[in-house]
Amino acid sequence: MLTVISWFSARRSRKALHELVGALLTDKPTLVALVSDHYTSETSLRPWVPLSERFGERLDLILAAEWEQKEREHDGQLLWRQLGVAVEAWPRLLHDTGASRTALLLRQRRPYALIDLFFLEKGRPYSESTPDPREPAVQAEEDALAAQLERLLGRMPPPEPPPIRPLQPGEHDFSGAGVCHACGDGRASLRLCPGRKPIDEPRRDRFELIELD
Repeated sequence: MLTVISWFSARRSRKALHELVGALLTDKPTLVALVSDHYTSETSLRPWVPLSERFGERLDLILAAEWEQKEREHDGQLLWRQLGVAVEAWPRLLHDTGASRTALLLRQRRPYALIDLFFLEKGRPYSESTPDPREPAVQAEEDALAAQLERLLGRMPPPEPPPIRPLQPGEHDFSGAGVCHACGDGRASLRLCPGRKPIDEPRRDRFELIELD
């Protein structure tokens, strides 16, 4: 899914950029970029729209656009610090090199890799019969980016398991079969878990009496 945040919409919301981005983040892999480029139609942004369509639910894309360079650096530093990005990576994320625009790939909301993309607003040609001479080159770049993202996503380790939460008083410890390890009740039980039942066996002393003749 692609979400575009313009400078104007961010100011109108009266929220900082890092707050807007943070509210959009999930544990899914996410590509985040902050650029100065202006646009008129979100549906014509390349390679953002094609990448979003290719990866579907596997990848979220967040693009913050139309930030003037001074505000881009100020708001961007707060954003990258909030996301835990190393300071050494900030120049690539805040300054353009030619047509290159660097984005941050997050895994479970943590920095994972930097990826060089581009920013292009490319609409349909005026006539369907007139081919756009730029289209083959743009598609080739998008194919290369998609292949790079596929490799990165394929190398991502599986999500970390949730931390084990200690059982609360009265809470059942159900097994995979739906039976409490402690009291033996099933999942349909409405009573609180009383804990492990005492073992009704005769107590054995630690020492045995040995009679000597």
